[in-house]
Amino acid sequence: MNPRTSPFIPFILLCALTAAAFAGTFSGGFHYDDALTILENPHLDRWQIFVGHLDHMVRPVLYGTFLIDRSLYGIHPAGYHLLNLLLHLGSGLLIYRIVTSAVRDERSLVPFWTALVFLIHPIATETVTYISGRASGLMAFFYLLAFFLYLKASEQPESRTLSRFCLAGAVASFLLSIGSKETAVTLPIILLLWDAVICRLKGPVLRAAILLRHSPFWGALLLAVAWAWSHPRYTALAEFSFTIRPFWDHLLSELHAATYALMLLFSPWNQNFDHDLPVVHSLTQWPLIRDLLLLLAITVGIIFSARRLPLVAFGLSWFFLQLLPTSLIPRNDLLSERNLYLPSIGLLLAIVALGSHLMQWLLIIIRQPAFVRFGASVLAIGVIAALCFFTYQRNLLYQDRLLLWSDAVAKSPNKARPHNNLGYAYALRDDWDHAIEEFRTAARLDPDFIIAQQNLRDAYLHHVGRQ
Repeated sequence: MNPRTSPFIPFILLCALTAAAFAGTFSGGFHYDDALTILENPHLDRWQIFVGHLDHMVRPVLYGTFLIDRSLYGIHPAGYHLLNLLLHLGSGLLIYRIVTSAVRDERSLVPFWTALVFLIHPIATETVTYISGRASGLMAFFYLLAFFLYLKASEQPESRTLSRFCLAGAVASFLLSIGSKETAVTLPIILLLWDAVICRLKGPVLRAAILLRHSPFWGALLLAVAWAWSHPRYTALAEFSFTIRPFWDHLLSELHAATYALMLLFSPWNQNFDHDLPVVHSLTQWPLIRDLLLLLAITVGIIFSARRLPLVAFGLSWFFLQLLPTSLIPRNDLLSERNLYLPSIGLLLAIVALGSHLMQWLLIIIRQPAFVRFGASVLAIGVIAALCFFTYQRNLLYQDRLLLWSDAVAKSPNKARPHNNLGYAYALRDDWDHAIEEFRTAARLDPDFIIAQQNLRDAYLHHVGRQ
């Protein structure tokens, strides 16, 4: 399959396999934050109210899409899921085009496999099937679109008009990406990394690229930062974030979360809507020592692969750079799977590129190319089947909040929030015995969890009133 001579065949295959893997997403309902964020959000009642509230709204691009969805579909989730899935598919196709521009061998399947594994990997389910996860999907789509348009601008030196048009579109897409989710701020660094590692620009050529093509993105980033600094909501959120836990403890905990996220991409059966990760207080605390050794080994690998395997070095660097925004700013949750959506692209690219290099090496040392290709084909089919299976299974949980939170409780039994939300799921079914049990467990695990205490009291009074 030659992507340059038959571009529609890879596109059709990517679309078909993505549709098959995520066919169950349309059966999912509204979960967790969806009610407050979308259905009960008064700023989405009418577009006049929405516009009037823009000066106090965070992520206006995201909420603009929710405004359109609510006006079109109301309380029916299928339409919301459709846009989430289309954004996911669009991101995958953009990945295919971006990686294609970096691969000189026309026979290489690295672009196709990188896009395919990203599209069908179950780590994307929280972004695609959880409706409020759209923040990550919308941000990633505009982020990748900005990246793609930047590359098109770089490829058009003979046509200044077309190059400027593509560059302007890239900057506009970058701003839309930031307006969807703030973690898009990494794009200028990623563009610099691409030009230095993939395009091999150095010295005066690199400085000229920074001055002519990179500077508009840094300017846009400074404008976005200035706007956020003057925004009352962002100021309040920042002040709250840095009171969640001591900053040193947060950094150490996020180092562990980064290695946990790395392993999670290889073990999708451990996916969880509400991960329970420990807060780390010391460099000598286990498992941080193991995590630091792993991160050191990966850093060495990035350095040594930069010359011979630039896609591997770029992909691994992408993974860790994309984790930086959510790692540096404290949040209640040390890890949310939707925050791995954009970082996962880099890791998957590195794995696919390394696998392609390994196959070329095997073709040289094993004098039976048919055997090597057959083995690679069997492995590829197995990977596709496994990923589609796990994605399908994961999507089934989103069809019923009882299933989703039962799974979370099973995997995070010592965390209060999953028990509280499972209790709420039981309460909606009038199963008050189980609801009271879960609310009581949540209140015991976290005595400061006021919502769980209120739910326990209300459930008990309701249960007594029914007897």
